[in-house]
Order: sequence, then structure tokens, then C-alpha cells
Amino acid sequence: MKNAAALLVTAAVAFDVHAASELRINAAQFAAQFSSGALSTADLTSNYAGRRVVLTGTLLALDEGFTGNTVGKLGDDPDQAVRVAFADAAAVAKVRQRVGQTVILHCVGQFSTGFATATACKPD
Repeated sequence: MKNAAALLVTAAVAFDVHAASELRINAAQFAAQFSSGALSTADLTSNYAGRRVVLTGTLLALDEGFTGNTVGKLGDDPDQAVRVAFADAAAVAKVRQRVGQTVILHCVGQFSTGFATATACKPD
């Protein structure tokens, strides 16, 4: 019983550390960082690439990407939206019925010239 309790405490601490390390940002603000030119390529890369981000915004669309994976657009404006790639088919299934609604996605930020991207996204 002590081992189970210790494992549970360890898992709770790990979850809190993981959640604390995520950068929370509105999808429209995230996209603006890439399109405004206010930050250099080096700053964008160091601030977002490979970092865990929590994106909040309207799921504008779900489309099939070049590799056959489902890709979404998250934000306020389809032309300036964050391009999001989902972690797996279960994540896609969970958001498929939420197009047009506000969603929260836990992702990994990526750098792509000209627009914001995030991968390995999973909905709340």
C-alpha cells in the first residue's frame, strides 16, 4: 500500500511539473508572433520550437495534410491561423465535432517560415 501511495504522489508531482512547464498562449497571439516580424527567426526558434505550448482558440478547420495526417487551423483568421498537427487518431476523433468551437490543445511548438505551427497536439 505504501508503494502505491508513493507512486501516486510521484505521478501527481510529475503532472504538476509538466503542466507548469507549458507555455499558455492564445492561438491568435501565437500566430501574430510569427507573422508580425516583431521577433527574429532566432527568437521565434528559441521561444517556441520544441517547447510545450497550450493553445486556446477557435478550431477553424480540419483538413488532410500532405502526408495524409489531419491538420487543423486554430485561431481567429484562417489566413493567419496556427497550423496544428495532432498526436494520433484519438486526438483527431476528439476534436472532429468541435470545428467552429473554442478548443484547448496541448502541443509542441514548431518553427516554420511564415506561419506558426504546432505538432503532437492533444485536446483537453
